[in-house]
Amino acid sequence: MSESLDQFDFHAVSIPDQVRDAVKKAILDGRLRPSDRLPSEEQMAKRFCVSKTVLREALGQLVAEGWIEKRRGALGGSFVAEGNSKRIFHSVVDCYHLGGLDIEEVFEFRRLMEPVFLGMACERRTDEDLGILFQNLEACRGALDRGEVDRWKQVEFHRLIAEACHNRLVISAMGAAIAISREFTSRLPFSTEDGKADYMYNLRFYECIQERRADEGKALMVEHFERSRELVERYRRMSPETSSRPAST
Repeated sequence: MSESLDQFDFHAVSIPDQVRDAVKKAILDGRLRPSDRLPSEEQMAKRFCVSKTVLREALGQLVAEGWIEKRRGALGGSFVAEGNSKRIFHSVVDCYHLGGLDIEEVFEFRRLMEPVFLGMACERRTDEDLGILFQNLEACRGALDRGEVDRWKQVEFHRLIAEACHNRLVISAMGAAIAISREFTSRLPFSTEDGKADYMYNLRFYECIQERRADEGKALMVEHFERSRELVERYRRMSPETSSRPAST
């Protein structure tokens, strides 16, 4: 695949970002395709007119971003990675952790989009999806019967709704939003009564999805988010050390 890289002017390239961007452009232009093997580090370093140290830094960035993958062994080396929607998940979560996205934006995304996603799930769900959602409900109910609140699983139910949409972009974006929400709300106390109320919402969401009652499910999700906002605000006032920004459950 060395001919693919020959089409670039590497004379002035001298920093890792330029090397990374040139390889990404070759991939996006179709000159390098998924599973193609990149030239050896020595060959690439010569074409880019950079040291192996600089090249390895650029390749490390490409691996971290999911553009290429490293394989070991006699047939190993650097290869163009297959497309993977999970990169969306990691990009969004990393953006939040690095301050490029705040919890209000995550909450707004969920509040606006989850009613739509529930409607999609009503139309597209399979019997297998129903089974997975039901297992989640059973686990949550078991915790409540023991006087506990399984916040992880109760929030996870919303990600499972996204899974039932059978759209990889929806699944990845919602997976990231749920992961961020779960991280934030893990710092908030929730009573057993609050857990029971949240469980009942999830149970009603399940019934709407099972019976494909999309309009009812969408309206219910809007109602749920209004309650969630009030609930988190109440706990925020009780726990002043927690971030002052609103969050979803």
